Amino acid sequence: MSKTRSRRLNKKLHVGEFQQLGFLFEAELAKNADDEALVDSFLVQAIAPRNLSFGGWATGGAIDKLGRQSVTEEDRSTVLAWLVARPEVTSLSASGLVDMWYSTPEAQQRTKLKG
Repeated sequence: MSKTRSRRLNKKLHVGEFQQLGFLFEAELAKNADDEALVDSFLVQAIAPRNLSFGGWATGGAIDKLGRQSVTEEDRSTVLAWLVARPEVTSLSASGLVDMWYSTPEAQQRTKLKG
């Protein structure tokens, strides 16, 4: 039996039209890589211009949209292309777009993109 919820409650629970999508990634870096410089560049060149937020470090993390919005497939592709192009990143895998509030480990399966 499906529950009928008010729009206000859907917003509070981040469901329905208020669902927030994002993605996860894992990376391996070259042994001589300056991870701090990589994260600084990543934030300035790939995350901030697309109004995204990033939680994690150079070896992986979660990316979602600032505010109550979802990451688009275009956002995901652009960010991952930036990471693939970096010589410091030797291996990269990423999930598809997942529900950032209620996703299951199965939904977070990652696909290898580099390495």
